[in-house]
Amino acid sequence: MKQMQLALVAGVILMLASLNAPALTLEHFWQETLDHDPQVQLYRQQLEVASQSQPLALAKLLPQISVHASAQWDNHRIQKPYDKYDPNSVLFSRGRHNIIQRWSAQISQTLFNWSALQNYRASGDQVAAAAAQYQESVQKLERSAIVAYGNWLLAYANLQNLKASEKGVARQAYAAEARYRSGTTGILGADEAKVALARIRAQLAQALAKWHGAGAVLEQFTGKKSPPEAPKLPQIIHLPIHLEKQWQALALIHNPALASARYQLDASRKGVAAAQGGFLPTLTLVLAHQWMSENGTLYFQGAQEGAGTSGSGIPDPHHYIGTSATIQMNWAIFSGGSQQATLAEAQYQEGESFSTLLTTERSIEQILRTSSSGLSGSLQQAKIYRYSLALAKRASRAAEDGVRVGLVTENNAIIDRQNALKVRNDLNDVNASALIQFANLATAAGVLTPVLMHQISLSLSLGGNYAKIP
Repeated sequence: MKQMQLALVAGVILMLASLNAPALTLEHFWQETLDHDPQVQLYRQQLEVASQSQPLALAKLLPQISVHASAQWDNHRIQKPYDKYDPNSVLFSRGRHNIIQRWSAQISQTLFNWSALQNYRASGDQVAAAAAQYQESVQKLERSAIVAYGNWLLAYANLQNLKASEKGVARQAYAAEARYRSGTTGILGADEAKVALARIRAQLAQALAKWHGAGAVLEQFTGKKSPPEAPKLPQIIHLPIHLEKQWQALALIHNPALASARYQLDASRKGVAAAQGGFLPTLTLVLAHQWMSENGTLYFQGAQEGAGTSGSGIPDPHHYIGTSATIQMNWAIFSGGSQQATLAEAQYQEGESFSTLLTTERSIEQILRTSSSGLSGSLQQAKIYRYSLALAKRASRAAEDGVRVGLVTENNAIIDRQNALKVRNDLNDVNASALIQFANLATAAGVLTPVLMHQISLSLSLGGNYAKIP
């Protein structure tokens, strides 16, 4: 019994918490998406890896310093005849014990290496291209988040419209049934109201399935359970309508995909220059310093008296110190055609990068053209639907009053109510479409930044009032 009471209390607390929980705004949803999405983390790591290419390329142009040190212990002995012309000559023995210590330092500096210089310049473009690709991935994710959030708001708004309409049609059906039983009207009006109620309930079941589906999409973005309620989708969303040329001007400056393609083309052109540098000589300055110390003892011995002398432990030190400066030239005159193949590959990469740039430009122009006309059309439709909705509401209320006094049939009242529902849902559709089309435009123009995301979120929260686009 006590456990049931605790469970009941916990359930009440969770219910109250859900009722008092703030609505999920677009900005909050985006922050949860950004924290959960693994692709963003992957792109960020790829950017960090790509940024290492520049210091690696620079290292080939900087001085290279190397130090070498060694110690060697040497013990050897040589035996040979004292008189090489006398086969019976005694053996003469000579040996040495040595300790050899040496160290050397070398500094090499590239004086001229055209390939290394061009590769270093290309590495900067490659890092910039990787940064633009990371920005592009983030903006694409922002666009996908806006689309998912807009569809979620749309599904909830249509669901609420159907619930309200279902209540009205049910009330109308009960009233029609009561009038039929009292003998005021015939059975036809009551049956028409029942059919309309069944149709509305079927549409409500379909809308509920769409609402759950939209919530499941949100859960894929955030990894969390979607809220049981959504904020209200505003009937008026003020979005700036720029001319297509203005959107194109923004895209030329801010679009990250276009910037990445340009950087890749610049890098490929420098790659061609680097490949051409393979036909040129390289010059390197080498400064070297060497030090060697050899400390050892020398001994020798003759085996026959008078044939020679003998000795042991005679010191025999040697020291060497040397410094040199060298300019080295390396010129690959013939390398089996590898240089020509490298140049051809670099030229192919340049052509491919140029084609990618043209394709990206045309794709952006197409998106801007389609989305710009789509946004303008959606906003015009929304204006018309708002006016139509006011007329439909007025007609529906007048039809309900006419049914009560017997001037309008039940069928006409049902048609007017369904017209009002359709106009209301159509208004929600075009508002959500306008939001999605604007997200497409902002993404193609490269201006879908966190600041703009905050402004869109604020616009939806405040009922459609919108700040200026940057």
